[in-house]
Amino acid sequence: MKRTTLVEYENASPSVRAIYDEIMRATGEPAVLNVLKALGNNEHILRGVWEMLRSTLVEGQIPALLKQLILFRISVHAGNRYCEALHAHAACNLDPTFTYDDLIALSEGKALQQLPASFQVAMDVVSRAALRPKSVADDSFDYEELLREEGFSESEIDELMAQAYFGVMMNTLADAYDIPRDVPSPAPTEQRESQSRAAV
Repeated sequence: MKRTTLVEYENASPSVRAIYDEIMRATGEPAVLNVLKALGNNEHILRGVWEMLRSTLVEGQIPALLKQLILFRISVHAGNRYCEALHAHAACNLDPTFTYDDLIALSEGKALQQLPASFQVAMDVVSRAALRPKSVADDSFDYEELLREEGFSESEIDELMAQAYFGVMMNTLADAYDIPRDVPSPAPTEQRESQSRAAV
């Protein structure tokens, strides 16, 4: 049994409906994510989470693909299936050459030839900050210098590190509310191939 109620557009208050409209305009999507619908009973909390999502994920200088790869990696290691599926779907939409197997390889720290080295460094640093935050304060680990060496500006470093706390927050919210998935998780290559053969 789900521990939360999703407030659909037609059942939302006028003020919540206005926020839903704003979300759909900003994201270009025809619907609001379930994780936001779960907050539809509280206009102020919905507004706060949406503003963080917009400023952290929708807007900014860091490539959208890098953000989605970082958040996928955080979600996989946090064991959050909702966020894992959501960010896998978004990453594969942004770059259709990616397979689910590629995403899993990246989450395990493997490098992929089609990605710049700066992406790998950013994923390593930000996921470490999200999953083991005290480790980035270690004097022997100068994460800012690592990111600067890859060409990230001070503003971009702040934006990257924002993915760490945003990822933790959204994983916590999705777990605590037991959010049902919006999108299916992409199947591993072997599973997709067997499904294709079965359909022939």
